[in-house]
Amino acid sequence: MVGSHVSRAVVGGAIAVLLLGGCSSTTTPPPASATPLPSASAPAGSSAPASSGAPASSGAPASAAVGCPTEAVVGSALGITVSAPVVVHGTVGSTPLPPGATGLACEYSGASLNVLIERLTNVSPSYLSAFTAHFPVAPVSVSGLGDQADAFSQSLGAGKDNEGVVAAKGSTIIDVVATATPASLGQVEALVSSLL
Repeated sequence: MVGSHVSRAVVGGAIAVLLLGGCSSTTTPPPASATPLPSASAPAGSSAPASSGAPASSGAPASAAVGCPTEAVVGSALGITVSAPVVVHGTVGSTPLPPGATGLACEYSGASLNVLIERLTNVSPSYLSAFTAHFPVAPVSVSGLGDQADAFSQSLGAGKDNEGVVAAKGSTIIDVVATATPASLGQVEALVSSLL
């Protein structure tokens, strides 16, 4: 089962690498015209657990997590306890965002779980397909969430699930992938809705 957990964590990391890599704006807060996310700070030197399969964090100073939802917001919405957010950066060879687009990826760790939240602004809603292409199972459409939304849910056993929801509203896309959490898909959808 641990192998399944690790392979599912790669889904969120792959999405961050695909869409945020090479984009120098990943540490820039969303533009003033965008709805800001509640801010938080990450401890200096923080990094993702080595076994998570997610991209390594920057270990950047606390100010780098500006724009990320707080751990209290994420934990409360999903019914879990998570660390302060750490900004995730892309890697060499990653696909950059289109000109004018901005992106921010925030990772939250917990005991044997992780949550990745990504926010893209000034992008076409067609970017949803870049997220759903990395879902481990076929996506399902979610009605009533933003202008367009897709989700997946996959049981990992022992009351833990791997779930993801990506939604577009105007030119903003929010993606949340929760790996090995007891949260329901409805809780993940509600978190995405609150961040749009």
